[in-house]
Amino acid sequence: MKKNKNFYRDSLKGLKPYDPHEVPYKVKLNANENPYGLPEEIVEEILRKAKNLEYSRYPNANSVKLSEAVSTFWGLTRDNIIIGNGSDELIDYLIKAFSEKRKRVITTAPSFAMYKIYSIINGSIFVQIPLGQNNFSLNEDKILEEAKKENSSIVFIAYPNAPTGNYFAEDKIIKIIEESGCLVVVDEAYYEFGKKTFVPLISRYDNLVILRTFSKAYSIASLRVGYLLSNPEIINEIRRVKSPFNVNTFSQLAAQVVFENKEVLKDNIEKIIRERERLTDRINKLSPFETHHSQTNFVLVEVGSKEDTDLVFNNLLKQGILVQTVSDPIFSSSRYFLRVTVGNKEENDILIDGLKSCQRYFKI
Repeated sequence: MKKNKNFYRDSLKGLKPYDPHEVPYKVKLNANENPYGLPEEIVEEILRKAKNLEYSRYPNANSVKLSEAVSTFWGLTRDNIIIGNGSDELIDYLIKAFSEKRKRVITTAPSFAMYKIYSIINGSIFVQIPLGQNNFSLNEDKILEEAKKENSSIVFIAYPNAPTGNYFAEDKIIKIIEESGCLVVVDEAYYEFGKKTFVPLISRYDNLVILRTFSKAYSIASLRVGYLLSNPEIINEIRRVKSPFNVNTFSQLAAQVVFENKEVLKDNIEKIIRERERLTDRINKLSPFETHHSQTNFVLVEVGSKEDTDLVFNNLLKQGILVQTVSDPIFSSSRYFLRVTVGNKEENDILIDGLKSCQRYFKI
């Protein structure tokens, strides 16, 4: 029987499905997850309260209790927040609401992969502006040049940036907010590891959106919870495209309990920061690897050529150590990296030993 392919979208032919690298591993350091998990007392509180949930009913459509807890903490109201299935879903909503087909979505190169994926899915034109080669700095003038073009709609800025791990200069971002004429989304997924934020500026700028996630510092990546902060007008527009019952009841409860007990999580966050600095120092003593300074829960390790980077990646994989390769030809056609999640001390030591074993392949 002849297959009719008229219903396939041509625009998706070049889009590769997201690859979560589901392979056997001993140490998983490729997804920027929290290695410590939730403290037992928080888990017990979640499970105790979960017994009283009405599982036969639809979830609260706007995650009201969680929204109130988070927005109140930031000195805002429920009119300033939307809860999503991780920040990924919220990125999709933003593009659906503010970037019609053939509109331009602008970000840096390199940056978070989901900006591109959702832009292509939604029919937007995806534009990347390379970061500075020396220090991964933001080229605000080039971003503004692109943003001021007639069909531009959204600028995504990861702060700190993924995968480079660095903060961009605040004044450059403010310049983009003030002069671009676009919706400017500051993605603060790794806020808890560096503590810099644009949240206080929400009331000042009517085109500013902040993204956050519970997947990193808050240790509930499996439950898929994120939130978006902005002014009420932008929130109302996003509600037009939001699925009515998008976040399940258990995830709403768990995220609320975690957020209300976030002080308990500070020790684990501090452990990650200390391990990040130790890991950076140890790797930088292993030639030819160079680790760039990070304000996140991962480090970016520069190896050399594509062949050398693939060699190290595959050798680590054979040892059961899973990391992430990073390259972006728009940023550079000659620089290749490994992005390594900061694990616990034992995991990081296994990684260091794994990198040491790779040194035999290089002339040192």
